[in-house]
Amino acid sequence: AGGLCIAQSIKIPREPRPGEFAKVIGRLMETSTARGVVLFAHEDDIRWGAKMAPVQGLEEAASGAITILPKRASVPGFDEYFTSRSLENNRRNLWFHEFWEDDFNCRL
Repeated sequence: AGGLCIAQSIKIPREPRPGEFAKVIGRLMETSTARGVVLFAHEDDIRWGAKMAPVQGLEEAASGAITILPKRASVPGFDEYFTSRSLENNRRNLWFHEFWEDDFNCRL
């Protein structure tokens, strides 16, 4: 309704194999009428963002980029609260058992 068309949705693996980025770029180039790319990525996986050093010498590639970094803030007391959680005292959080299994490499 707003004139926006999503031509492709491509997932980039968290730990890409050699050549993975080249394949993604190739797929993006298949849509030659696209006028922009929206990329959600960890800043270590891209060559631009809040840091200027990664684009030095590659300014043309980063030209026109708009980057947004989520606000990072420490919540007082959160670490102590979270690390004090256990299966016995944290039944209300439905996702907690998944975290527990992953963190302790076990199955409940």
